[in-house]
Amino acid sequence: MEELIKKLRGLHQIQIYTVNEHWCIQLFDLDVCANDYDVQPCPKFECVFETSGTVLYNVLSDALEWAEEHLRGMQLSG
Repeated sequence: MEELIKKLRGLHQIQIYTVNEHWCIQLFDLDVCANDYDVQPCPKFECVFETSGTVLYNVLSDALEWAEEHLRGMQLSG
């Protein structure tokens, strides 16, 4: 699981939290410091992806799959 987090961290800022029985993850662009959102709300702080589920490994895997597909799409279009 640590490898999934490291790979994600290389692609996006991440925020992981829980709500009841669910693990939740939000991905932000690398230049966004999501912890500063309360200090100065701004649309650029919007997360680019979020998902949740009851199994942390699956939540991390889904997020990494999206992040890698998003990166491939950006490379193909740019």
